[in-house]
Amino acid sequence: MIPSTTPVMTTTANMNSTSPQKVLTGIADLYREPDWLSAQRKRALDVYRDTPRPDRVAHLWRYTEPALFENTNGRSTPAPPTPGTRRDFPEVITGALETESLAAAVYVRDGLVWKTAIDDKIASRSVLVMDLHEAALSHAKLVEPYLGSLVGPEFGKYEAYANAAWTGGLLVYVPRGVEVDRPIHIVTAQPQPGSFRSGRLLVIVDSQASLTLIDEYGDGMDPGEASSHTTNIVELFVSDAGRLHYSAIQNWNRNTTSFYTQRAKLANDAKIDSVFTSVGAGVAKVDAGSVLAGKGAESNMYGLAIGDQKQHFDHHTVHLHESGHTQSDLHFKVALRDDANSVYTGLIRIEENSDYCEAYQENRNLVLSPGARAESIPELEIMNNEVRCTHGATVGKIDPQEVFYLMSRGIPEDDAIHLIVAGFVGPILTHLPSVAHDRIERIVVGRLEGDVTLG
Repeated sequence: MIPSTTPVMTTTANMNSTSPQKVLTGIADLYREPDWLSAQRKRALDVYRDTPRPDRVAHLWRYTEPALFENTNGRSTPAPPTPGTRRDFPEVITGALETESLAAAVYVRDGLVWKTAIDDKIASRSVLVMDLHEAALSHAKLVEPYLGSLVGPEFGKYEAYANAAWTGGLLVYVPRGVEVDRPIHIVTAQPQPGSFRSGRLLVIVDSQASLTLIDEYGDGMDPGEASSHTTNIVELFVSDAGRLHYSAIQNWNRNTTSFYTQRAKLANDAKIDSVFTSVGAGVAKVDAGSVLAGKGAESNMYGLAIGDQKQHFDHHTVHLHESGHTQSDLHFKVALRDDANSVYTGLIRIEENSDYCEAYQENRNLVLSPGARAESIPELEIMNNEVRCTHGATVGKIDPQEVFYLMSRGIPEDDAIHLIVAGFVGPILTHLPSVAHDRIERIVVGRLEGDVTLG
């Protein structure tokens, strides 16, 4: 593996500034960014200022307070690392590197790309895994056409802020015809208490190339009482006949408020398999989707949200069929206990000229405690008659007859309930890459143990 580190910064920023303009000034002081990127940030800041706070009566904000995601008292720019600071990978990465289970690894910490490593063979084939600030300078012709073209400032008020204020961004690029045979694993550390971090990930998979990417946020550890905020934008581009397996794992601590927006754009015969796992954060709002822009494109999306205590999840998924002969499939499961609550809204939209499309959407919710609550809102917008499009949604408790059936075969009640819950979440977890599957399964199943309410 070839290690690399972020260049040492020499200028400090105003870490306690709450003014968006001062946030940008602090970022400019820390990074030598090209004019086009500075102009992009400035335009995003203007859009943020001109865009009113979303109204609670708006469709996607009925269940979550928008003001929770605004930067009112947080630190928004990174500080230069202390000279001589040891830059180590977290344990979840070091073990996989030792067994050579990863093609590359990245650790993002405190708004900086803290450490990277990439396999020599992968690097020799021109695969890029690098700091997005650096890539904007050294690979401007690659980065500029893509950055912000899927999730730009006009996407929404908080996306506009993230477009303006992101730091610690990453570029992952796989050239034409290159197959990355092992996963690339990105870990973004838990923000420091009282901070407000905006992150950015740009992934470009060229024609006939393939990539498996694990995008992990936080470690679930609770550092104290102070809250932290994160906003993250992920843009994924898959060119003709490209393949991408993308797994997003959200495990922020309970004092974190998380806002995450992801979009993928698929060209002709491109395919993406996306897996979204949400187990952390006190409040988490997710907007994830795929734009099937090319004929023959295929998007398979799998989601799992596990909540307890007073966690609040708000997930929105989109499959936008812009071209004919495209296919999308979505399976999203939620399991809640204690006083946790979840809302899921899923949209399938098939454009007027997009004939012979197939789309399926399924959302299933398992409520394990009397105080838990789940909402499911499936949506279809079909502008073409030559399609096959179906959806389904359920909210329920564990069926006592299922528990009785297992107990009648000698399985104790607690073990029977455990098996049913594990069977509910298991089909989603199977889509995680093997290098992360067992660890995430232990976290998920452990969170669901305890007393449950039967139907």
